[in-house]
Amino acid sequence: LTPLTAADQQDSRFVLGQSCPYCFLSDAEQQARTLAARELAIQQATTPLPGSEPYDNIRPLKISAKHDSLTLLQALGQMFPQLTSEYWHERFAQQLILDHAHQLVAPDRSVRPGEHYLHRQPACSEPAVNANIRVLHEDAALIVVNKPAPLPLHPSGRFNRNTLQWILNQVYHPQNPRPVHRLDANTTGLVVFARTRHFAGQLQPQFASGTVEKHYLARIQGHPPEDAFVCDAAIGRGTTELGGRAIDEQGQPARTEFRVLHRSDDGTALVEARPTTGRTNQIRLHLWHLGWPICGEQAYLANQQLGDTQTHEPADPPLCLHAHRISFLHPLTKQRVTFECPAPLWADRIR
Repeated sequence: LTPLTAADQQDSRFVLGQSCPYCFLSDAEQQARTLAARELAIQQATTPLPGSEPYDNIRPLKISAKHDSLTLLQALGQMFPQLTSEYWHERFAQQLILDHAHQLVAPDRSVRPGEHYLHRQPACSEPAVNANIRVLHEDAALIVVNKPAPLPLHPSGRFNRNTLQWILNQVYHPQNPRPVHRLDANTTGLVVFARTRHFAGQLQPQFASGTVEKHYLARIQGHPPEDAFVCDAAIGRGTTELGGRAIDEQGQPARTEFRVLHRSDDGTALVEARPTTGRTNQIRLHLWHLGWPICGEQAYLANQQLGDTQTHEPADPPLCLHAHRISFLHPLTKQRVTFECPAPLWADRIR
């Protein structure tokens, strides 16, 4: 199977159901051919995992307005509150903090908004991830994938190349697909990417305004007494020591609607979650706050306890949270489209 050329992918005749002018394949056959080629390209890009071999990772550091006139050391301390001042002093001593021209800089340098610095991380080897990525749909504007777990969406922390963003950039080169919403590393399911900045600009406001309908499946510990319930606890803006979020009365408004689909004999329940806002860790936090933590959680535990990690290993029991269905206005047709991906094994109602 040969993938479509870049020219073909940009041709408006490929958009949402119009026939291929170069062959006698039906629309469904053409889409199946394209997706099969993407699957092969993903396998090639992830065998071995791109972050498995040691390499020098250069991470960008951008100074924002709130860091104006601070020393670079102070700015780094505010940007990464989980890291100590001693850590950054050591990085400067090892000549690993550079300016945008890759020149050494001093920790007491005064910074200005908009400046760019670099953090060189030599001989990086990233943790293993699950790279069983499936492209469910693509057209001239969109790419819709079923993300496995654990797999981070964006480069962050110890992950750079072993991320969905990096892998899709290799598969779709020279395009750089842009995710238009977030999904936790340990959450599986639907992620929507825009093919260009133009289409991202049309999709992202829909997510920001709450007009996108998102439905998740979760298996939780316990049996909620009501078949339908809501949580509207506010979520803090700042990150915790583990990089997550916390319930905070002074935080950002958040609302999730829940519906019980099945109560199992093992003491767990399958629920559908519909977040009407898009805060980080929202569904996980709301269920934990209500006393129904998600099965497989390592951060938000039973009895209002917190764990000591956010990072799952591929062999760990899965976090039972899955982005199952999503609906929004397509940026080309302006018609509402809905995408759905298969439910995982743990979502089977019969247990």
